[in-house]
Amino acid sequence: MNEVKSAFNASCLNCGLQKICFPTGLLKADIDRLDDIVERKSPLKKNQHLYETGQKFNAIFAIRAGAVKLYSYSDSGEEIVHGFYLPGDVVGFDGLIENTYLYNAVALDSTSVCTLPYDQLSDLSLKIPNLNKQIMSVMSKKLQDGQLHSELLIKRNADQRVAQFIWNMAERYKNRGYAYDEFRLSILHRDVALYLGLTPETVSRILAKFNSDGIVSWKKKEVIIYSENKLKAVAGISNGEVCKEVG
Repeated sequence: MNEVKSAFNASCLNCGLQKICFPTGLLKADIDRLDDIVERKSPLKKNQHLYETGQKFNAIFAIRAGAVKLYSYSDSGEEIVHGFYLPGDVVGFDGLIENTYLYNAVALDSTSVCTLPYDQLSDLSLKIPNLNKQIMSVMSKKLQDGQLHSELLIKRNADQRVAQFIWNMAERYKNRGYAYDEFRLSILHRDVALYLGLTPETVSRILAKFNSDGIVSWKKKEVIIYSENKLKAVAGISNGEVCKEVG
C-alpha cells in the first residue's frame, strides 16, 4: 500500500495485536505480503454498521480498536445477540456460508478495523501455509465459541452467567496486554441480557448485588473487579482454570 502509515493505520508488523490476529507465526516477509492486501479506512462511529444481513460477502475484518456487536432478528422481530468482539478479534466469517453476511455487525464505540478482501486473502493463504493454518484456527474458534455460549445458557444459572461473562471479558483484555481488573466496556446491559438469555432487570439486580458484595462494579462503561477470586467462584471457575473466550 502506498498510503502513509500513521499510528492509526500502522502496518501488521508494527501492530500490537499481531499475537492475537492473523500474523501469529508468520515470517516478516509473509507479514509484509499480508499487509499489502489490508485496507485501512476511517474509524466507524458508534452505532455505524460494518456490514448488514444480506449484504454481499467480500471481506473479513480484524478489529484494531473499539468493539463490535453481531446480531440478527428472529422471525418475530426479536433481536438476537450473537457475540461481542474486541481488538484482535476477526469478524465476517458468517458471510462464507451463503456468500452474504448472515448477521449485522455494528460498532459499539468509535471502532477501527483492518479490512481483508477475502478473495485476495484466500489466494495469499495458498502461498503461505502458516496463514492458511491461522485462518482455519480462527474459523474453528468461532465454532467453539458457539458451543461454549450454548453451554453457558443451558448449564449456568443467572448469577453464574453474568459473572462468567464479566470474567471472560476481563481475560480477553488480559490476553491483549491491557489492564483486566479495571477496564472500559462499551456494551449495554440490555445487550448483555439478550446475549445471556436474561431480562435487563435481572442483569441490573445481579450487578447491584455483585457491587454490594464487593465482587465487581459495572457502572456506565467502567468495570472494576474488586475480587477476582470471588468473581471466579460465582462464575463456577476454579483457580487455574482458563475461562475460554465466548464471542
